[in-house]
Amino acid sequence: MRDDTDIFSLESTLSAFFDCVTSNQNGSAYPYLDAMISIFRGQTSLGVISFALDDDSTAKVIAELKEHLQPYVPDLLKSLNMPLTYLLDELICNIQQHARTDKGYAYLMYNKTARTIEIMIADFGITIYGSYVAAQKHLDKLGDSDADALNLAQNGYSVKNLPETENRGYGISSNMKMVVDGLHGEFAVLSGNALLLQTVKDRKILALPSEIDFKGTMIMVRIPAQVPDGFNLYDYMS
Repeated sequence: MRDDTDIFSLESTLSAFFDCVTSNQNGSAYPYLDAMISIFRGQTSLGVISFALDDDSTAKVIAELKEHLQPYVPDLLKSLNMPLTYLLDELICNIQQHARTDKGYAYLMYNKTARTIEIMIADFGITIYGSYVAAQKHLDKLGDSDADALNLAQNGYSVKNLPETENRGYGISSNMKMVVDGLHGEFAVLSGNALLLQTVKDRKILALPSEIDFKGTMIMVRIPAQVPDGFNLYDYMS
């Protein structure tokens, strides 16, 4: 379990997460979700939420996640309500549109020491690489690895068929810009056996060891609990 008295980075959280995954591969049907629970156990009363991928369920899970923040961030509705709602809706809608699965998973925690909000949205769908193959889009650029697919997605290559949404990619490019450039947070994507990690200072795409192979896509976000001066949500809305 992670010590909440330590001010941590998303990268250190992911390191602990992968340690949990590799140590529990043979003991759980859902090692990745169990690893997330293990890291945050005792830090919050909200567990990992599973939800159906329809509009009503999406609205309910977003409301539940935001409601969980109220005791910790009482001024949430004054500053973070719109960007947080938009971000959660975008991440969940990407599952609906691309993952080819009927269920998603969400987790949210407030770190009182670092004054940050941590979000996890996951699915056990066809991975980002699989979404390009299924859509038969950008195959000439795709290569043969999950890392190649993450590189395409973070550069805005869309799997959609609507020209006006071509700049949205898998939702990663625009959402990452809002989180990192706008909110000064951190953004990570795990899909298959590749990891994308973007901070204000650095961007990495890593091919992971063979024992890490997530059959789906997990997005993890860490944002400050206060919106930076000058942030304008409309600058990042697709």
